[in-house]
Amino acid sequence: MNKEIVLSARNIHCSYGSADSSIKVLKGADLTIKVGEVVAVTGPSGSGKSTLLHALGLLERPEKGKVFICGEDGWALSSRKRAELRNRKIGFVFQFHHLLEEFTLKENVMMPCLIAGESDEEAGKKAERLLERVGIIHRASHFPSRVSGGERQRAAIARAVIMKPDVILADEPTGNLDTDTSAEVEKLIMELAEEGRRSFILATHSQDLASAVHRRFFLSSGILSEDE
Repeated sequence: MNKEIVLSARNIHCSYGSADSSIKVLKGADLTIKVGEVVAVTGPSGSGKSTLLHALGLLERPEKGKVFICGEDGWALSSRKRAELRNRKIGFVFQFHHLLEEFTLKENVMMPCLIAGESDEEAGKKAERLLERVGIIHRASHFPSRVSGGERQRAAIARAVIMKPDVILADEPTGNLDTDTSAEVEKLIMELAEEGRRSFILATHSQDLASAVHRRFFLSSGILSEDE
């Protein structure tokens, strides 16, 4: 596989429901992402954007198809090897942040490093550098409930990139933010992609966000197509 390709999905099929009343949400989706690319996937609510991200992120097994992460066939690996690949190569940002309320923003950002076995000191230094980079170092000791939605989302982005993954999957990263804060988060994502040669795949309803990226895809009736 081309060394510049970080993620490649081939012929991804996914359905909702039971065998008797299943609804096809992905009908052979194909997607290839290169180093440093920011890609948006748009489409109506319920079209399967989140399902696509879950399949690409090795969280939800597709009925059919392959997902290659940095050349490794993720769904062909054992569950342990797949989890290791996911932890090393993929970062996740969710619409509702999924920050742990009982931990400070700094502690939330540190968490992937601690899970990987790094020391508190090492993880703390990395978290502080990232919180500085995303503009919320002054909130490091605050709990998620005590900061704004935009600050929570910035912390979630810092957490997603702290292990220097090759690709970050973001599900509606600006979905609950006001216009000005959405623009700030959009700018941050584009800057992080350029600085670290990281790739982002963004599932979004935001036309402003979708118009700022390098490539844009549309998902509807199970078909994923690239906008020209």
